[in-house]
Amino acid sequence: MGSHSRVDRRVVLLLVVGSLLGFVSPPRAAGFTIISEAEENEIGKKADQEILEHFGRYRDQQLQAYVESVGQRLLDGIGPTSFHYSFKIIDTAEVNAMALPGGYIYITRGMLAMLNNEAQLAGVLGHEIGHATSRHAAKQLTKALGAQILSLGLMAVSPGGRQNTGEWARVSAAVFEHALMGYGREAELEADELGLRTAHRAGYDPGEMVVFLKAMKMKERLEALGYHGFQGTHPETIDRVVKAETMSSILIGQGSGSLEVKANEYKAHLDGLVYGAKRDNRRLKIYVAKDGDTPATVARNVLGDQQLAWEVAHLNGIKEASTFREGDQVKLLPPVSTGSHGERQLELSPN
Repeated sequence: MGSHSRVDRRVVLLLVVGSLLGFVSPPRAAGFTIISEAEENEIGKKADQEILEHFGRYRDQQLQAYVESVGQRLLDGIGPTSFHYSFKIIDTAEVNAMALPGGYIYITRGMLAMLNNEAQLAGVLGHEIGHATSRHAAKQLTKALGAQILSLGLMAVSPGGRQNTGEWARVSAAVFEHALMGYGREAELEADELGLRTAHRAGYDPGEMVVFLKAMKMKERLEALGYHGFQGTHPETIDRVVKAETMSSILIGQGSGSLEVKANEYKAHLDGLVYGAKRDNRRLKIYVAKDGDTPATVARNVLGDQQLAWEVAHLNGIKEASTFREGDQVKLLPPVSTGSHGERQLELSPN
């Protein structure tokens, strides 16, 4: 029988079972999905093309390879999975990361600029892996579209199914909404926990994800913006911080040898990363600290303006009174000046 017939039989069976159990709308049951893993893969494959067309892929092969290596390390700790995972950097200043159906995972260059070590990167990627392994996208699509998704979306994207642009548009809109805004309170808390466990299992310090969430809470207060967990459908940031602190303490208390943070290794990969809007023509620079350097001395001696000490501290996730150690990699955002021909240029003061 054709794919349409198989879909129709599933709709009938779904409605009959729902009637027998007394469900008003069975597809909206918590944790329930009518989308197979094969169909989820197809949805993700098509949505991946649209994500890359919309945002663009960040063109830095070394940084891309680094992110993929961290993602693969996390997957190695999980074991065999149903999806073929990919990790891609998208070219936007927004501080975000997201997971599409089928294991397509993205992190923005804006997020990479905000993170301060590999353990934090592992926590963010682990969170998104948690969404994929828990099939939150499929469950939310089922909840959002109900039985409609069978006749609207899956016939358009199932292997061998006939393409229908109008049908796909409805599924695509739902996919984008949940990918960008998140999958709801319970799903985000579940992904937080899974992300912490995944990072810890891979040998990373889970406490660094707590540090990141606290930094996002500060960013939320300063800019009224937030990583896609801090929007209307997500748990409050402070709630996530408290739960993450508890889980992190439990995991660390279990003992598993030394846990890695890898701040210098991470920051070394960010040299030259485009920062903010492209039109501003700003890039991160990595400065190697001397013994006794502080945010104030770096701001004065390297950036040429001691008033930038708070920015140096904030950019590196430390207090303004902190002292760097010899060899520490320090993220800097050089001020923009106007060149002789009117073009905008980045300048670093001589040491």
